[in-house]
Amino acid sequence: MIRRLPALLLCALMACVGLGCGARAGAEAKAPPPDPLEYGESVVEGHRILAEDPSGSGRVVEVLGDLDGAEHVAVVVPGSGQTRDNFRANRANPGAVPLTNGRALYAAMRDRAPARAAAVVVWLGYLPPQGYGPELAGIVRARRGAEALVRFTREVLPADAHVTLACHSYGTAVCGLAAAHADVADDVVALACPGMGVTDGDAIRARVWATRASDDWIRWVPSLRAGPVGLGADAMDPDFGAVRFDPGDISGHTQYYRPGSAALAATAAVAVGERAAVGGERP
Repeated sequence: MIRRLPALLLCALMACVGLGCGARAGAEAKAPPPDPLEYGESVVEGHRILAEDPSGSGRVVEVLGDLDGAEHVAVVVPGSGQTRDNFRANRANPGAVPLTNGRALYAAMRDRAPARAAAVVVWLGYLPPQGYGPELAGIVRARRGAEALVRFTREVLPADAHVTLACHSYGTAVCGLAAAHADVADDVVALACPGMGVTDGDAIRARVWATRASDDWIRWVPSLRAGPVGLGADAMDPDFGAVRFDPGDISGHTQYYRPGSAALAATAAVAVGERAAVGGERP
């Protein structure tokens, strides 16, 4: 099934362009976005929840660590297919579970810099595309997600913290569009990027880091924008301007937060402010 995904995505994108996906994306853009989340910490069955909304595919924002006292904050932004129901567990696709990935990053940050106050926010604060339909090739949900992420980083996170957006797949477009605004993030780590929503790295007001496994099917997704269709430039393009680092021995599309992996180690190093420790090709 994994080998068929590139062809499916390409066919979906081509069908969108050729058969009127622009009109469908336009219709989606006219549909009202979900109401803004109301943030306020509560503890539910041992989980520290900042916000939760069951409507649609569902939104959840959970924090790990002491957010108010954090010197370094990483915000994990998941990609397509993520829902309130699979936020904490997904037997079919365990590598894509947002909370599991957030916990892996939090542990790696603490191991790397135990003396520094750090926190991780697992932010499913938007409604990602589901399945392989036209929405996956469209920018509308990424734009709405970016607006919500800008609000969250500005209004909820500590004003003086070093903020890193750690984003996967479709979530990289959300992060790219969000970080095009000032006072959102200091660093953006793009994992398995299909496009960051912008034309190049100069549009992003943060240092951008990018990596992709050699056999990740996302590399087949065309990096383009035509109105509401397409997710923009790929952060792995040498001309984009990102620091491209080696993910190590991970494979496929969902192992970027695997404990012990080079991809996770590099993301944690950036998140605790140790940029110099990350090797790679710098622009």
